[in-house]
Amino acid sequence: MMGPRRGFALITVLWLITALSAVVAVGLGSVRLGHRTTLNRIALARGRWAAEACLAIVEARWTAGRRADTATISLGRDTWCAWRMTDPGARVNANRADEGVLATLVGEAVARAIVEARRDRPFAAQAPLLTIPGFPATDTLLFTVDGPGGVNANAAPARVLIALPGLTPEAAERIVWRRTIGRPFTTLDEVAGQVSPAARGALMAQYPDLVRTLTFGAQQLLVTAEGWVGAGNRSSEGGALRSTIEVLVVPLPERLAVIRRRMR
Repeated sequence: MMGPRRGFALITVLWLITALSAVVAVGLGSVRLGHRTTLNRIALARGRWAAEACLAIVEARWTAGRRADTATISLGRDTWCAWRMTDPGARVNANRADEGVLATLVGEAVARAIVEARRDRPFAAQAPLLTIPGFPATDTLLFTVDGPGGVNANAAPARVLIALPGLTPEAAERIVWRRTIGRPFTTLDEVAGQVSPAARGALMAQYPDLVRTLTFGAQQLLVTAEGWVGAGNRSSEGGALRSTIEVLVVPLPERLAVIRRRMR
């Protein structure tokens, strides 16, 4: 009778060992997960500090007139930051543009849908535009939801310029050519004086609307700063966790005046 009892006891011990091993494994897994979570939080915190440092560098370089200097920067201890500066005026503002301008870019039906959607709630990002039936996914680069709504003649592509009332393809091409050779236009009257009589006539017929819409400098700028730890000097390499800070600023000669700040 001792044999079966010993066998049962042995099986019980084995089951206990298996159960304890499972408990230990779960415990170790939880410890590893907690450790990894802590490391990720530390990396994101360091990334946020790095992004903040980048914004301070942008401010200093703007004041010093080094506006095109946007190289990735090592902040030491394998911490990096980079930034980009874009002009919302290089695109059409989906929240402010006239329906006719929108229709020139995406068609009347889609333009009408955009106007109806923004009437209920202004677009806070570009992504919701893709949910509008018929909106071309490739055209998101022509739109923005930031800025006061003006189109910067010295930053917008020809397709955006042509969408504005009174600007013919000839006038748009002339504007793009002048800024390409480093001699951008500074006024609408200057543009009118450099195009053919036909293009000038079209421009003058819509002059009041163009003066209201077209600018010749950045009204606002969008500065996006990224900070990360590791992955060399490229934020996308190795899946490094990145912290992003986005600020909308008014460019002044002596500083960048922040009017909106977002963290992503």
